[in-house]
Amino acid sequence: MINASGKIAFKSKPYILFYLYLILLFIFSGEVNSQTFNVPTGSWATGTLLTGISVALPGTVVDPGPVVFRIEDGFYTPADGYVDMTGCYAHGTAYWADHISRVVIEIKHITCPQGNKIYEIETLGYIYDQFGNFGYEANINRFEKEIWGLKISTGIAQVPAFSPGVLFIRQGFTIMRKEKKGPGWRRPLTFPEDIKNF
Repeated sequence: MINASGKIAFKSKPYILFYLYLILLFIFSGEVNSQTFNVPTGSWATGTLLTGISVALPGTVVDPGPVVFRIEDGFYTPADGYVDMTGCYAHGTAYWADHISRVVIEIKHITCPQGNKIYEIETLGYIYDQFGNFGYEANINRFEKEIWGLKISTGIAQVPAFSPGVLFIRQGFTIMRKEKKGPGWRRPLTFPEDIKNF
């Protein structure tokens, strides 16, 4: 449209501002294309056991204890590769293995927070202690109980929270995630001061 002065005047339209907003939102979000990462069988990652474990010895029937293990570093693969999954959480169950007298932790899936989303991956893995031994050595509290007039020796095996360990992957997996220019995948681990000074 041409005004009285002979100059061209553009009529503002709301949808132009909307498109401009979307463009700016995309630019400042820092997102790029999704990438696919392969974590094959035999990969391992160090981390920390966030939950204390109390599982029953033989003679007591209870459900396996739930376990949360925080990955402190990424996965190192058998081919000397590296997949950064720092800040992800491995979830599984713990039970007492009488044949080795240790608490065994079996990991079933991994969750990874990124922004407002949480990515979940099904897998199979086991936790080794910081010395590379399968499972954890536990503190044993033994006691006796009577069933049908028979005394049975049993007890509880306990592993303290915040124990370091290594997660070994027995069943590999593939994860697709979005990289960000700014920090978003890594998330610091914080606890109240009265729990533990990290």
